[in-house]
Amino acid sequence: MPAVGKVTVVKVGNDIVVSDESGASYTFPGPTGRPLLLDIDPRIDLTKPIYEQAMKLQAKDKAAAARQKKRKRQAAIA
Repeated sequence: MPAVGKVTVVKVGNDIVVSDESGASYTFPGPTGRPLLLDIDPRIDLTKPIYEQAMKLQAKDKAAAARQKKRKRQAAIA
């Protein structure tokens, strides 16, 4: 699934079907009786392994936060 555009989430029985603007759709097993809340990072391509992408993005975000924190600390010293 491309990482752009609007995502549609539809419940079909106990499953959740996620579709994007290109018409591609993916089915996820849904929990019985509980809503499935999807907060999909637009940088994640759902056609590739999600967990690996999420771990890389998390590491990238942590590194960026550490760089920003270091810059703020250096600015406070100067």
